[in-house]
Amino acid sequence: MKFPKIALLLIIIVGFFLRLIFINQYPPSLNWDEVSHGYNAYSILKTGKDEWGNILPAIFRCYGDFKLPVYIYLTVPSVLIFGLNSFSIRLISIIAGSLSPLIIYLIIKHLFPKNKIIPFLGILIFSFSPGIIFLSRIALEANLFMFFFCLSIYFLLTKKYGWSSFVYSIGLFTYNSSRVLLPFYFIALIFFLVKDKINYKKYLFRFLPFILLVSLAVLQTFNQSGQARYQWVSILDSGSINQINELRQIYPRFLVNKVTFFTITAAKNYFSHFNPSFLFFNGGSNYQFSLPNFFLFSPFFMPLFFLGIFFLIKHINQDKFKLILFWLLMSPIPSSITRDAPHVLRSIVFLPAVAITITLGVNYFLAKFKKISFIYILLVLIFSQILFWTKYTKYCQAYSSSWQYGYQAMITFVKSVYSDYDQILITKKYGEPHEFLLLYWPWNPSSYQNDPTKDWNFHANWYWVDGFDKFKFLNDWEVKEKTKNLPNNKKTLLITSPNNYNQGNTKLLKTINFLDQSTAFQILEIK
Repeated sequence: MKFPKIALLLIIIVGFFLRLIFINQYPPSLNWDEVSHGYNAYSILKTGKDEWGNILPAIFRCYGDFKLPVYIYLTVPSVLIFGLNSFSIRLISIIAGSLSPLIIYLIIKHLFPKNKIIPFLGILIFSFSPGIIFLSRIALEANLFMFFFCLSIYFLLTKKYGWSSFVYSIGLFTYNSSRVLLPFYFIALIFFLVKDKINYKKYLFRFLPFILLVSLAVLQTFNQSGQARYQWVSILDSGSINQINELRQIYPRFLVNKVTFFTITAAKNYFSHFNPSFLFFNGGSNYQFSLPNFFLFSPFFMPLFFLGIFFLIKHINQDKFKLILFWLLMSPIPSSITRDAPHVLRSIVFLPAVAITITLGVNYFLAKFKKISFIYILLVLIFSQILFWTKYTKYCQAYSSSWQYGYQAMITFVKSVYSDYDQILITKKYGEPHEFLLLYWPWNPSSYQNDPTKDWNFHANWYWVDGFDKFKFLNDWEVKEKTKNLPNNKKTLLITSPNNYNQGNTKLLKTINFLDQSTAFQILEIK
């Protein structure tokens, strides 16, 4: 094996290690989306059905957010081999996050076939930038989509159009941003097919999987299940409508309406992705997808990013650089048409485009300063990793409540005393306790699917589970009222938020704390 291959393998191994190490501690626990992924994979493994009893669904109902299926199905063998735990649930994201840099290496190698250094710098920048590592340690559908998207672009560049379209069509069932970007991918595909004068009739069979899967994705997109996620994150929510109505008191309707509000807000959101504050200083607005007030890419890469944009514009006459620039410009769109922009997750395919653009900026210095450029990149990345891991460990302690930390310890205790009580009441304060109970027990999927005591309802575009078996789930503000006059013939266990219980008729059994030592749950026996 030649040295470049050894170096490449070493980079991938180190990148995999950084995404895998202490995976059960950082992040501190599984969040409710990860738990949903894991239990549905477990349910498919055991019964061939999701938690709601649907046989091998093409889209998973879950909480009413209707998750796309590829990540869940890929998690099934992981759960089979490693059991139902943080590692098995996050493994697919770890693998996708570890292999995506390899695709970036191949893309840059295609852009500069005679330059051996630039591709290695590209894989280093993408593999070891803090924002990429952070995302790769969470069970994220988006991380899997990023892998498929980068691979489809590589096949597009190398004129393997059938493979490119097939890979992208699989990506359509990983994460919803893939469907927003589909028209733009289609434009790029048509552009290259026309440029190469492809005989469509002769090669039609190569695009049949793409046509079939796109058709299915489009059908899903236009029904209730396909639109559910967007309804939760749309710019035009009830708050926006109220804002429009208030502005109409001052401005005429033709200036203030849904179209103008959406257009102006989406444009503002779009350009925020190119703000150095987002990429090089403070990260995204949602601290579950990036460290608060911490960079996605080192600030020392910022000049190289703008040099890379200049490089792309300068070489716009070459089709391969047209595609990279097109990628860079279109990738923020899914985030731009939703709330909370710039949103790291919804614009996740923007990040590899940024890494490639930074690498193109480095190209300016290589001709005269090869050794200096390489050393500069290495020092910046090492320094970034030191800063990242220092802050990451503190973040996991300070923000453990946001990761629903405490559920596992609470459920372990409840399981140990389960047979001692007739009913068990659990607060909903920290979100969807039934799903954590199902996963951490773990509850037999067949029993749950067919449980006649399961109490659920659908409202506000969400499936609310209020109880099953001997468990009942209460809104936090209902706990005191609903535990005042319980039947004397039922022995009751109450799991609630701090001090949210009636003092006279309870006995404190156990307290579960967050990592910052503040109280998460209090477990009490109601006398």
